Amino acid sequence: MAASSKQTRGLTLFIALTVLLALVIALEVLRYVDGLQGVNVYVLNTLPYTRTPAMEVLSGSASLEAFALLALIIYVMDASLDGRVSEPVASFIVALILSMILTALIKAYVAAPRPHEPSAYFGLLGNLINADYFAFPSGHTVRVTVLSYYVLSVFPQSRRKKVSYLVLIYAGAVMVSRLLLQVHWLGDIIGGIIVGLWSSYVTEGLGRPAWRFIYDETLGRVPFLRIKAR
Repeated sequence: MAASSKQTRGLTLFIALTVLLALVIALEVLRYVDGLQGVNVYVLNTLPYTRTPAMEVLSGSASLEAFALLALIIYVMDASLDGRVSEPVASFIVALILSMILTALIKAYVAAPRPHEPSAYFGLLGNLINADYFAFPSGHTVRVTVLSYYVLSVFPQSRRKKVSYLVLIYAGAVMVSRLLLQVHWLGDIIGGIIVGLWSSYVTEGLGRPAWRFIYDETLGRVPFLRIKAR
């Protein structure tokens, strides 16, 4: 009975996040007629443009390259501890990969220009190749949201309040840095949070059987990359 209730709650939350994701995408597509772009421009003009070395470093710490290196280091260190990979670490990496695929697809579809950049359309394939040209959603925000989700909800050793607070402060600082550097609109940040939450929740919930099967049949065949039992 308890398991059934948990599954129902999980499905309800998945549906809610999916509806919310669809809603923010729709609002972004219609940004020039639903008033969102007016809010974006107001926030952009209100916040001071701040391009300092410290701001660049903070923002760059959440780049795709930085998080790829972070994921690789965590993965190798975890596997080297006892010859197996823990499921939370494998799940974190899968969530990052899923979130980046989803981010690229949304960027290519919505094709929203960044602040001070002209609108462009390269065709669907061209948009995918040039996905980083587009603003919505913020990839940096997606990545720090995935990190925050796993630190707060999944990684058992990181549930101490101080660690959680530090990660949340870091994530918030990265989001603000993207606004202060004027490379994203407020709507991009909100969209990034939703994409990060959706990707993390799907990976840990409904999508777990699928990615576990794929992992076990590929990387899991390598002895030291197998996922250890919980």
